[in-house]
Amino acid sequence: MSNVAVVGSAKLDLVIEVGRPPEAGETVLGSAYSETPGGKGLNQATASARITTTSFIGAVGTDTAGKYLTDRLLSGAVGIGQLRRVDLPTGRAIVVVTPEGENSIIVLPMANSALQPDHVGQALTVEGPSVVMCQLEIPIESVAAAESWCVKNDARFILNPSPVADIPPVLLNSADPLVLNRTEAEELLGAAHGLHTGSELAQLLAAQAKSVVVTGGSSGAWVVDQRQTGHIPGLDVPVKDTTGAGDTFTGTLAAHLALGAELIDAVTHANAEAARIVQLDRLAR
Repeated sequence: MSNVAVVGSAKLDLVIEVGRPPEAGETVLGSAYSETPGGKGLNQATASARITTTSFIGAVGTDTAGKYLTDRLLSGAVGIGQLRRVDLPTGRAIVVVTPEGENSIIVLPMANSALQPDHVGQALTVEGPSVVMCQLEIPIESVAAAESWCVKNDARFILNPSPVADIPPVLLNSADPLVLNRTEAEELLGAAHGLHTGSELAQLLAAQAKSVVVTGGSSGAWVVDQRQTGHIPGLDVPVKDTTGAGDTFTGTLAAHLALGAELIDAVTHANAEAARIVQLDRLAR
């Protein structure tokens, strides 16, 4: 049993540090390389498990990378009883990081694509969480299975629609909250970049979801739900690497909601934890 269940992806991140990202058709030299655990689901589960009991429902390969990610989840006190080992390569992500800590990411789902709806439903029944969190690095049918389980079992469904894709309206309608950054919010709304403020984006999306959190990095986060609307200011901290900061935010948010916090208070905790993470080298996290 767990308070939070994360239904999502696990990947091995191949991290390349560069002075600047290459332009189209250009080759640049990297300055450092590392391999670290990643995937939005794994990152969110690890962040949530720092605060409350958390299980991970996902799929990895039977390869060395799959064992590495399994060990990482275990070392982070994440429950892995519902983690599938499948006959596919474990997912990968190629992460390019600049000296300013900004990143660009290419995701290869691989084993994550084998997470099936029937497994999701069965796993959630075993775990019985009060909060279920999903992203879009797994098949949309599996996300829908998680949402359906939440409706039937009166659990809170959190959706982080990243990477942005065509999302059935029922998933947006059930999201409580819908958690996404400003760029993702613009893409989901089909809005031009910079046309709306973070507050306006949150208000527009609130017409489709039960509650909404739009994040803006150092600009903070905007919150809209049925009881309150607010802005949590960003924290001015030195940034080493923003990779995984959004996942840390979302995982922390889910954990505090599972423990009974109001949404705006959970966002305050999540904002502080994300600010802590960006100050650390990835290998030190």
